[in-house]
Amino acid sequence: MTIGGFVAVAGPGLAAASLLMACAIVALKLHRTLRTRAWEHRVAPLREAVLLVATGEDTEDGDTLSELAGVRGRTRRDLDELVVRLLGKVRGEAADQLVELLRSHGVLDRATRDARSWSPVRRERALHLIGRCRDWRGTDVAITALEDRSPRVRAQAARTVGRIGDPRAARPLLHALRLEGIHVGDAAEALVGLGHASGEALLWALAEGSPRARTVAAHLCGVGGVRMAAPLLVDLVERDPDLTAASAAVSALGKVGRAQDHGAIAAATVRFHPQQLRRAATEALGEHGLALAVPVLVRLLADPTSQVAEAAARSLLALGPAGRAALVEHAHLPAAGAELTHARLTGVAV
Repeated sequence: MTIGGFVAVAGPGLAAASLLMACAIVALKLHRTLRTRAWEHRVAPLREAVLLVATGEDTEDGDTLSELAGVRGRTRRDLDELVVRLLGKVRGEAADQLVELLRSHGVLDRATRDARSWSPVRRERALHLIGRCRDWRGTDVAITALEDRSPRVRAQAARTVGRIGDPRAARPLLHALRLEGIHVGDAAEALVGLGHASGEALLWALAEGSPRARTVAAHLCGVGGVRMAAPLLVDLVERDPDLTAASAAVSALGKVGRAQDHGAIAAATVRFHPQQLRRAATEALGEHGLALAVPVLVRLLADPTSQVAEAAARSLLALGPAGRAALVEHAHLPAAGAELTHARLTGVAV
């Protein structure tokens, strides 16, 4: 059969299938719109009372909250959905009251059960609710979910433990980074939410964690000022086979490194190292702030890799009078001249 013949035979069928699909999409959107409008209509009488609690305008005896706690049937389900939607916009005592309202309705107990459901969609939604409510009673189930077989559930579990803020989750979260699904940015944000108590877990990750765990731990040790991590960071800079982890380690070393760590940072700028590591090390010399770095950075001003040379110029400028004098002395080099021009235009005295 020729192509023309096939089109003639199959064309009407394909057109009918496309029409049916378009009708199905329109019907689904219409159904969702009508369902949303029906829900809005049902919760309209409850909205004022919920907003009174959410804005802290309830009576001292909590009359409005008590009234909401006594709602039954379908109205209770609608009320719970309204409260969950508002929780992301409420803080302080009012948020605590709304969470307790959900708890009294059994919503959080159901979420804990649903977090173990066979359905990954239900598990993800349950963990999202636990995190939004910052329900510390759900910590254990959220930690367990970090090892879930579904990447989406693992990602949500990472965000949930960060919202809850229990430092017990720090090491399991870092360990879970060996698996796909948890974005390093989400993991870092969650670990920040766990506070300084996660410091021990960060040191563990530097020594024994996966490449992604080492990268996140190194970054957080740098921004968090974990100075006891310096020996481990030096080891990563010198020996880590993962380029991203080594670059994060040298950047962190620039922030928390000791005077004796200058050599490890400077050594990472040598030309046989990858460009990403060299650039990070060059920037770290400026962060480290030692005058010993000036000769190294002056040499790097003439580096054939423009990104390294430009980083060297910025680092010299950051090193104070000695670095600025060296920058002026080598103003004939393109990277130095460009940085001096930029500094003068932005009002920096050089």
